[in-house]
Amino acid sequence: MKRKGNDIMTRLMVTFSMGLLATLLVIGHAESAKIVCVFPTASKSHVLGAQALLKELAHRGHEVTMVSAFPLKKPPKNYRDVYIPIEDAFSSIMSDFMQGGSRNMMKLLPKILRASHDASNATLNSAELLRLAREEQFDLALVGFFMNSFVIGVGQLFRCPTVLYWSAVGSGMINYVGNPAEVAAVPHMMLGQRNPMTFFDRVANTLINGVEKILLTYQRYKELPYYESNFPAEKGFRSYDEALRNVSLVLINTHFTQTVPRPYLPNMVEVGGIQINAKPDPMAQDLQQFLDGAGRDGAIFISFGSNLRSSNLRQDKLDAILGMIRGLKQRVIWKWDQDEMPNRPSNVFIGKWLPQDAILAHPNLKLFVTHGGLGSISEAMYHGVPIVGIPMFGDQDGNVAQVVKEGWGLSVSFDELTEPLLSGVVQEVLRDPKYREQVQGRALLYKDRPMGALETGVYWIEYVIRHHGAPHLHYQGADLNAFQLALLDVYAFIIGVLYIVYKAVVLIGRKLKRALFGGAKSDQKTKNKQKKA
Repeated sequence: MKRKGNDIMTRLMVTFSMGLLATLLVIGHAESAKIVCVFPTASKSHVLGAQALLKELAHRGHEVTMVSAFPLKKPPKNYRDVYIPIEDAFSSIMSDFMQGGSRNMMKLLPKILRASHDASNATLNSAELLRLAREEQFDLALVGFFMNSFVIGVGQLFRCPTVLYWSAVGSGMINYVGNPAEVAAVPHMMLGQRNPMTFFDRVANTLINGVEKILLTYQRYKELPYYESNFPAEKGFRSYDEALRNVSLVLINTHFTQTVPRPYLPNMVEVGGIQINAKPDPMAQDLQQFLDGAGRDGAIFISFGSNLRSSNLRQDKLDAILGMIRGLKQRVIWKWDQDEMPNRPSNVFIGKWLPQDAILAHPNLKLFVTHGGLGSISEAMYHGVPIVGIPMFGDQDGNVAQVVKEGWGLSVSFDELTEPLLSGVVQEVLRDPKYREQVQGRALLYKDRPMGALETGVYWIEYVIRHHGAPHLHYQGADLNAFQLALLDVYAFIIGVLYIVYKAVVLIGRKLKRALFGGAKSDQKTKNKQKKA
């Protein structure tokens, strides 16, 4: 009898265990999603944030696929890279910058657009991406945007909701969800962060936003053929404008402490610093030893980002920087894209790709000499490192100007860069503790959030997946044209109605007047005529 009871208990336990296992498998499958990210840009720094987000999603059990020019050296489990060779798309443009060529973005826009469009079009037509779209089903498409709006059709290609990733401050270039622009109170990124704006700032801001609308119209004109060739209507794809309005979510790699407060819709989410690791990965041993041995004098980090190659620096500018370095007591780490550096000073460590996050987090790092890209500025702020900015193009002038305004760095114009000028500025930031104190205060503001940038990004990606594109987040303002948004049609209607009412009142008044007083006036006129007769 006892043995029979044990058999029954054993069977019950096995049945319960199998049921629990099956339940866990079902739950795990429900919570796990297949996510594809298409990032058709030649700018590695733009891709870093998306890579960090995908790695975290992979760690949480999702299957992720990254289509880009920058595969990871050691991808984690559940992370798959699909390499597209477009990394040199901007090389000639960046080389011109380092040689002191024109940085007039208006003149360079057609060239930048052409390079971006060619790289994005090559990605869309790559055999690898088309095979993924043909053979696999995904739950969400994350799309990297940089002057390539026609790639918006990727979500339709993979038959899933679309999330956009933008590695800059929010502007009309990414506002496809209808977020209010608030031109009167929110400065455009090309104006710089001004809070409050003066009257003439608002005039300039209005003009800049107007120019942006013209440029976006031009960009639409250039991109529409690319969209229609890759996502033709005869194959069931939405129109270009409908596709832009069908975005589920926009992730912006910025934070309001870097800019000014501005209104955001629920599906326009700030994830500033998403690429920053609170606990950076260990550095290579030789680099770690170089930084550890810097002593009290510390070390300086020089990097012009992922697009600008230091080896392309104009000779006189390179000589100026090298001359400044030779006069330093500090050790210097320089992101240098060649195996060797001509006339390299003895206190310089070079590397083609260096762990910027980990370097900036090292306690011996005293100063960061940077081009002023948003990612670099964010990482310097997060780790409390003052900067000397040498802005080159785009939003970098505004980024560095904001740092100078906030008091945690100084700027040197590339055109005016000489050894004495650069040396003086570097020494000023190194010697005066106010720069470090100021940036450490900014770091506290930047880090003080209810949820970290990476956790925020993961939450909203999973939110869109859970709610099948989250159509309830769609703002109806995104469907209105400029006249409707400004209520011009409503005002015209109200004025028209008031005019009609006015005319009706006047007409009725005249009729009433005639009805009430018209007969008396006729009798009076008749009497007057009889008297005269």
